[in-house]
Amino acid sequence: MDIKIIWENTQMLNTHQHSVLTILLMRFNVEPSEGIKIAERWLKDHSQENWGTILRLLKSNNLTLVDRELKPISKSPTSEPSKTVHKYRGVEIENKSPQVKVQQTNKSSGKKRLYRGVEY
Repeated sequence: MDIKIIWENTQMLNTHQHSVLTILLMRFNVEPSEGIKIAERWLKDHSQENWGTILRLLKSNNLTLVDRELKPISKSPTSEPSKTVHKYRGVEIENKSPQVKVQQTNKSSGKKRLYRGVEY
């Protein structure tokens, strides 16, 4: 009985490892050999966690890859936005806050339009 439980746990670990490495490859273009090193470094820093935890955090978008290290994504708002965002396949996207400009329209000036007898 104990051998069967150990075998099932080993199979589950392999499944989690493959899933984590697949996500790292698809999202961040990290080769599996490098992905193993990255994940093992994270597991060394978080000794109470396992491959299943990494998988769950990656699937729920609570972990990201920054400078070849897995880092948690903070949900709290920051006072200053980051300069760049590293996202899928190493593409850097500048994080520019949108500038919303509201134009005040003066209804008395400008060309009026007539639609079905109503002037706009």
